[in-house]
Amino acid sequence: MDIYNEIGVKKIINCLGNSTVLGGNTPSGKVKEAIESASNNYVSMEDLTITCNSLIADLIGCESALITPGAASGLTLATAGAMTGKNKNLIEQIPDTSGMKNEVIIQTQLRVPYDKAIEVAGAKLIEVGLKEKTTIEHITNAINQNTLAIHYLPGGKSVNSSGDHTKALDLETIIKIAKDHNIYVIVDAAGQVYPTDKLSKFTKMGADAVAYGAKYFGALNGTGMVVGKSEIIDAAKMHSFIGFEFGKLRTIGRSMKMDKEDVVAVYVALKTWLTMNHEERMEEAEKKALILTKLIRPIPHIIVSEPEISGTTVGLNITFNNHINALDISKELESGNPSIWARGNDSKSLIFRMGEVNENDINTIAEKLSNIIELSK
Repeated sequence: MDIYNEIGVKKIINCLGNSTVLGGNTPSGKVKEAIESASNNYVSMEDLTITCNSLIADLIGCESALITPGAASGLTLATAGAMTGKNKNLIEQIPDTSGMKNEVIIQTQLRVPYDKAIEVAGAKLIEVGLKEKTTIEHITNAINQNTLAIHYLPGGKSVNSSGDHTKALDLETIIKIAKDHNIYVIVDAAGQVYPTDKLSKFTKMGADAVAYGAKYFGALNGTGMVVGKSEIIDAAKMHSFIGFEFGKLRTIGRSMKMDKEDVVAVYVALKTWLTMNHEERMEEAEKKALILTKLIRPIPHIIVSEPEISGTTVGLNITFNNHINALDISKELESGNPSIWARGNDSKSLIFRMGEVNENDINTIAEKLSNIIELSK
């Protein structure tokens, strides 16, 4: 059965990596088997989530864990839990945060569209710092009686053109400030899953709640988890759809319902991720990158870098001559059939991530790229 052909949806060769817009991830055989097994029977979702949450907490060595429908919902539920604790009246009051500590500080350099998840719970983001840098005083001067937490985004550059991630205060400093002022630290570590010690690194440093996207370690696109201190995570659980259904609470988490297959997939994917040979995984992606490199190097007007490892992915950077616009090339690749999606940083280059590329599609990528460049002369 080829469902995409049946319904008339064009298939895509994925050179973006674990991107939400392309479905996030193709689950491994083990995860697919677990999903199929889970789909054959009914269980109490309360029993299932309690069990899998506990197993995940044990796997990464944290006080508490909550499986969520993505990292963003993990941030929302953690923020809600931080504001209300286990007070049932306050839980049902959310997203009205009147009378609660509801201000979450964020550095200018760390602003991204995903931080909207903090506000969904009813909290207010308080942006601090200058474009040039953020200082300790910028943070401490913003702390007042309404301050709930500091939000942090580790790794990479900000998508906000106002600044560079390296100009932000580091997480260690943020955690110290937070502890000195008795407020929480909530971390968006969505893709920070490799090396695998990053799955426990931030909680060991002292962060109270850390959200991850489970698509990055082999589960489904719409899954994730938030882990950390039981004080905040256990309160977040009460806000979840489990709290709504089994705790009989009128919670915001009812809109973040999960399938039993999703819950099982997160546990199995995480267990597999923590025990797999990542060197072999990287070598397989590098092998595909080298094949593509060999095929496209003779194409005129481009410069191909050696394969580079970035986070969980291996990719090639292709730089084009001045008379060729990389964004135009990207659009042409996307408009074809099959469609090829690569990551465009600017008008000069494209990144082809190879981890999710089927080896049988590499020739197609090279041929399409060659034909488009020839026509663009």
